[in-house]
Amino acid sequence: MKNNYFLVSILLLLVVVQGTSYGQTSTLVSVGTDGHLVYTADAKGNSVPDFSAVGYKNSEAPIPTIGVVLTVNPVVGDNLANIQNAVNQVAAMPLDANGFRGTILFTAGTYNVSDMVTIPASGIVLRGVGFDGNGTNFIGTKTSQFTLFSFLGASGTPYIYTAATKKAITDLYLPIGKKQITVASGHTFAVGDKVFVHRIPNDAWISLLGMNLLSAIDPTAVDWTASAYDMNSERKIMAISGNLITLDAPIMDIIDPVYSTGELVKFTDGRIQNCGIENMRISSTYASATDENHGWEAVAFENIYNSWAKNLEVYYFGYCAVHINSHASFITVDACKMLDPKSTIDGGRRYSFNVDGQRSLVQNCVTRDGRHDFVNGSRTCGPNVFYNSSSTLQNSDIGPHHRWSTGILFDNLTGNGSMDVQNRLVMGSGHGWAGGQTMFWNCNASRMVIQDPPGDEINWVIGCVSPVITGVGDATTEPIGVVQSQGTHIAAIPSLFIAQLNDRLGALSNNQIGTASFGNTLFIDPNPAKSQITINSNETFNALTTISIYTSNGQLVKNQKEVVDFSEDKLSFNYDVTDLSDGIYFAQISNDRITKTIKFIVKK
Repeated sequence: MKNNYFLVSILLLLVVVQGTSYGQTSTLVSVGTDGHLVYTADAKGNSVPDFSAVGYKNSEAPIPTIGVVLTVNPVVGDNLANIQNAVNQVAAMPLDANGFRGTILFTAGTYNVSDMVTIPASGIVLRGVGFDGNGTNFIGTKTSQFTLFSFLGASGTPYIYTAATKKAITDLYLPIGKKQITVASGHTFAVGDKVFVHRIPNDAWISLLGMNLLSAIDPTAVDWTASAYDMNSERKIMAISGNLITLDAPIMDIIDPVYSTGELVKFTDGRIQNCGIENMRISSTYASATDENHGWEAVAFENIYNSWAKNLEVYYFGYCAVHINSHASFITVDACKMLDPKSTIDGGRRYSFNVDGQRSLVQNCVTRDGRHDFVNGSRTCGPNVFYNSSSTLQNSDIGPHHRWSTGILFDNLTGNGSMDVQNRLVMGSGHGWAGGQTMFWNCNASRMVIQDPPGDEINWVIGCVSPVITGVGDATTEPIGVVQSQGTHIAAIPSLFIAQLNDRLGALSNNQIGTASFGNTLFIDPNPAKSQITINSNETFNALTTISIYTSNGQLVKNQKEVVDFSEDKLSFNYDVTDLSDGIYFAQISNDRITKTIKFIVKK
């Protein structure tokens, strides 16, 4: 693999020397004649992976709007009991057909909160009425480090599995980007099972990376051990043919018997799900610009999946706006801001949007005066995606931070500091290699460190604009990773995430998209459509029906209840889509009984 990439790099250098533009293209990912992405693999089958299987409901449905079941007004003084009692009241309600209990609406005003609010049950949404200072304003007042909103499932039971649910992976070599794996005979896996791809490295892999030598460089550093780097990548089984298993997301770290073995492990999910927090301002009191005894994390997710945070404006917290912890997955963080944190500028502070979990999406977010603004922690399994976000007044770099995070896409990020994936060697307590299979796509940075790990693992910088792209890092100099189209964005694929998402969604049938249905049947015809769709049901629509249209990355583009006549109950109605560009969309159809989301395609 490295030889192929080395040759590509030499060819690129020759092109630049000859004065010919090599911009706007990549030899690794391109658009085929049919409009779908084409990937170029190396001799071992390694290719740029599909990063798109991330976010709420795997990005196969937009974030829903859940009906209000309880309204809370601010009280004078401490609001902790006021808020926690409301959460507990809704937690005691039954789940509806879509897995929700309902939304708690917090009216405009100021809510001083003296300690952590815990959301312990599925199906609870916290919603404010705005975040511009005149809306819903939560202020954390505790004078020690704490998390203000904690979405926290029960500890000890996030994943339940036994030895009987495990089968060895028998492939001689599982490359990056592969979705099909072979397991030993006699398995009992079924389509739809949740599974871990368990990668079990050996001492040879630790030695390959040089992570067994850290203490020889600095006696205070901790050498890596193979047993500490067992990593479980969360997947779902999509198809089975004998012992060949097709997964919903690709392999992000090579399984090679020289350096690792693997097994497939079925698990039962014991986590909570279907929770959200949205449309509010969250801030912390503080004593000075370097105060460390105040609000630390605004929102944290742990032991939870299929949940979201959106439209949050976060001020002054010392650590982060949103922390997706290690047992959280399928979380979407959309249109959030982390502004003006208060702390010393040092390690363990100002990680604005921190992903330690899996299969999560951070998009359309903004930071100011952070350190590691869009970041993954140690031993984080991908895919994870940071998309269309920006940082100003960076105090440190964007990228995986330490101890081998894999399968991360940084797509259309803009910062005024550095974006890096590198060997940090003995920094911290022995951070070592920050990550592998990390892609920076169409990003803008003042400097980029892109280092190439030993072996077949790889890191990429494609279509990025930066005056310096180098293998010279903060702690060591390593071979440079794959760099293509330096200084010129890939125009044919403006966003790798969106292109991969549209490819993946386009391959899914309508009955694989969405939540519970209206009655037994709800479908769109024609699909693909040119100018008009007809939405059909065997259960009548009524005057409470609403129609919302979202893009494939969850952006609302049409919400036109007023132009659809539901004055009489109907089994079908027409809906104009002439103003939509070609692409994949979701129609979210709701009434007083149920919500359904259906994918449709516009192709003119």
